Amino acid sequence: MASTAIPAGPAAAPAFPPSLPAGYHVENLTRLLETVYEQYSDLLDAEERALYQGFQRLTPPAKSLYCRLLTRRGPLLRRDKLHYDDVPDRDQALQELAAARMIEDNPPHPPEQLLALLTRRELVALFRPQGHQGLAKDRLIQRILQRSGAATIQQRITAQFPYVEPCYQRAFTTFKLCFFGNSRQDLSEFVISDLGHVQYEPYPLHRSQRHYVNRHQIECHLRYSEARERLDDPELLADPAALQQLARDLPPPDDHPYLNRRFQKLLIRIARQLERLQQLEPALQWYRRCDLHPARERQARILAKQGQPEAALALCRRMARDGQHPEELEFAARFARRLEGKNRRRSADASWREWQLSLPPGELTVERLAAAALSDSHHHCLYLENLLLTGLFGLYFWDLIFAPLPGAFINPFQREPLDLASEDFYPRRRTAIDRRLAQLQGGDWQPVIWHHFHCKQGLANPFVIWPVFNRALLELVLARIPAAHLQPLFQRILTHPGLHRNGFPDLIRFSATGYELIEVKGPGDKLQPNQIRWLKYFQHHGIPASVCHVAWAEDD
Repeated sequence: MASTAIPAGPAAAPAFPPSLPAGYHVENLTRLLETVYEQYSDLLDAEERALYQGFQRLTPPAKSLYCRLLTRRGPLLRRDKLHYDDVPDRDQALQELAAARMIEDNPPHPPEQLLALLTRRELVALFRPQGHQGLAKDRLIQRILQRSGAATIQQRITAQFPYVEPCYQRAFTTFKLCFFGNSRQDLSEFVISDLGHVQYEPYPLHRSQRHYVNRHQIECHLRYSEARERLDDPELLADPAALQQLARDLPPPDDHPYLNRRFQKLLIRIARQLERLQQLEPALQWYRRCDLHPARERQARILAKQGQPEAALALCRRMARDGQHPEELEFAARFARRLEGKNRRRSADASWREWQLSLPPGELTVERLAAAALSDSHHHCLYLENLLLTGLFGLYFWDLIFAPLPGAFINPFQREPLDLASEDFYPRRRTAIDRRLAQLQGGDWQPVIWHHFHCKQGLANPFVIWPVFNRALLELVLARIPAAHLQPLFQRILTHPGLHRNGFPDLIRFSATGYELIEVKGPGDKLQPNQIRWLKYFQHHGIPASVCHVAWAEDD
C-alpha cells in the first residue's frame, strides 16, 4: 500500500492534438470582431466601427496580413520581414491596406524606436558610427542618437528599411476587452483551445446579457487596465504626487460589481504604495473610499501609527460587527486586543497535535521525504496539499460552479465564473448550493462526484487538476473521508472560494479505516495564517489533522 507518487490521471489534451486549419488567424479575428459588433455596436465609437467595417471590406490576403500586423509584437513592422504563404503578393496587400487606411506607411516615431527595428549589423552599415567595435546594440543605438538627428535617422531608415504600423490598435484593444471582459486574454485563447491544450466547459452564453451596459463602463475598464500597467513603472511608484494624480484620474464605475472590485483594488494598491512612501494622510484618504479588504485593516494600522488608538479601536470594532472577509475579522480581533493592551490570547481550542519526525537529508523536498517516511504496508501517504480536497469540491459542485448566471460567463474561454473569487459567489447560488450540501447527509452524494469525474474529463475547472485524479485515488478518498467531514470543508470553501482554496495541509495519510491531514514544517518553517485558520477549523469540526515538525538526522 505504500506509495508517495502523485497519481497520474487523464491528460487535459488529446494524445494527437489537431493541427490548425489554414486561415485560422483570420477566422478567429473575424469571430471576435463580429461577436463584439453584434453585441455592442450601439456602444462602439466611430474608430471602433471603422475597424470592423474596414476589415470586412478587405480581400482575404489583406485580411490575413492585417491580422498578423495587428497581433505581432510591434507596433512598427518592417516591410521586408513580412513573408506569409497565404499572402502571395505582399506589396499588393500592403497597398490595399494603405488605401483602406488600415495601415500607415513610415509614420514618424521617436528615433530610438526606429533604430530598434534594425539589427546591430544593419545599424553599423547604415550609420557607420565611430568606435562601434565591441558595443552592444543598446549602447550602439545611444552612440547613433548622439551623432545623428531625428530627421536623419527617419530619412535613412525609411529609405533603406521601410516599415508600416497597423491602424486601429486602440480600437482593437476595446474589441478584445468587450469580447473577453479583461485585458489579460487575447486571440491566443482561440489557438490554445483549438489545439486542445485547454478544453473549456461548454456553458451557454447569452448575448442579450451584456457585460457592459453603457460606454462609460467600457471607458472605465480601459482606464483601469492602463492604470494597472502604469503601476509597474518604478518611477511612478517612487513619485507620491504622480500616484495621487493617477488615483484622482480613475473614473468610478456605475453600478457594476466586477468593475467596482477592479476600481477598489487599484485604489488600494495606490494607497498601499503611498503608505510605503510614508504618505500616510493621502493613503488614508484613498483607503477610506474602499470597502474591500484590506482597506479597513490598513486604515486601522495607519491610525494607530499616527497616535490615534481610540479611532483605530473603534474601526476594529466596526470590522468585528459587520466584517465579511475572514482575514479582516481575524485582524480586527487581534489588533483590538493589542490596542487595548491585552496579552495575546492563546486560544484553548488551538491545541492540534504537533509531533516530531527525524529524517535524513535528501534531494527531495521535505514534504516528499516525509510522505515517503510515513508510507508503509498499512499506510498510504500522498503529498497533494491544495489539490485533493479542493478537487473534490470542484467535482461535487461542478455544475453549480458553471451555472450560467447573469454576468458569470461572458466569453467561451473562462476557467471559472467572474464572481468566483468574491464573497458574492455563494449568496448568488444559495438555493442550489444548500440543496447540494444537504445531499451529503443522505447516501446519494457520491454519484454526483462520479458523474462529473466521468463526464467532465479534461475540462478546465479552477479546483480540479486532472493529472492528480484517477479512479483508484478517488475510490480511496471516497471510502476513507466521510461526508460528515466533507460537508464543513465544502461549507468553508463556499464562503470565499478565492481565499479558501489554499492553506490545506501538505499530506494526506490513509490507513485501513480512515485518514489524517498532516502539515509538514521543515527546520525554521512556521505555520502561515491561512494554515492556522484551517487547523482551527479542522479541530472545531473533528477533522483529523496534525503538524509534523521535521528535523534533519545527523550522520553517525
